[in-house]
Amino acid sequence: MSASMPGPDQLSQIYDLAIRLAREAGEVHIRRETGDVASKSSATDPVSDVDREAETLIVEELRKFRPEDAILGEEDTSIQGSTGFRWVIDPLDGTVNYLYEFPSHAVSIGVEFEGNPVIGVVLDTALNELYVSQTKQKSMRNDQEIHVTSCSDLSIALLGTGFAYQPSIRRSQATIIAELISHVRDIRRSGSCAVDLCSVASGRLDAFYETGVNWWDVAAGIQVVRGSGGIATYEHDKKRIIASGPNLWEELNNAINKAEAATVSQSAPPSANI
Repeated sequence: MSASMPGPDQLSQIYDLAIRLAREAGEVHIRRETGDVASKSSATDPVSDVDREAETLIVEELRKFRPEDAILGEEDTSIQGSTGFRWVIDPLDGTVNYLYEFPSHAVSIGVEFEGNPVIGVVLDTALNELYVSQTKQKSMRNDQEIHVTSCSDLSIALLGTGFAYQPSIRRSQATIIAELISHVRDIRRSGSCAVDLCSVASGRLDAFYETGVNWWDVAAGIQVVRGSGGIATYEHDKKRIIASGPNLWEELNNAINKAEAATVSQSAPPSANI
């Protein structure tokens, strides 16, 4: 049986808690106590003490104030809940950037209810910009309302993207981007999916597309995009995120599907003559 829809007072309390926890995790970023840096999916996919400490801080506070909620965190946190709420945490999105002191990197905290994003908080700790959004309200950056662009022509759209850490997947992604690049104004790659989605929400990018991203990379950013008037979709099977303003969405989606299909066709072995 599904839990009943939360009221505005309850959502407001959770929203305030998410903001507080993002700011406290941001303080962990500022201290830069990286410790021993280990690898995850590949030798180029790092995890530091900052990632672990920031996630531990958030999880411990949630267990105090929201003990019945579910939690999913990038650094191996997986806790079942009974309230219908689940917190989806990326304690340091953009770890490579962070280790090199290259902007951008962020704390990303999304809250979903019955599987649907309802709150998104992204603290860009490189620029000290706080993006916040909750369902049925406008998204904000540092207390100022933000909006997606009105771009309706893919050929003049600035597109953001990202790449995986595994070399074979990166090659495949690059082939798809090569198909897309002649159809857009230009392409940007910041290294933080959460920040890129907020860039779409605030008009710094017209659109964003990436495959191979996990739910904790996008859960908060999706809500921020939607609260700024945009469209953002995530396909769990493909781990594919597409986000843009509403005027661009259909053309962008069609172009991505064509580029992906063309890449599959190019990589298929030639059929034998019969």
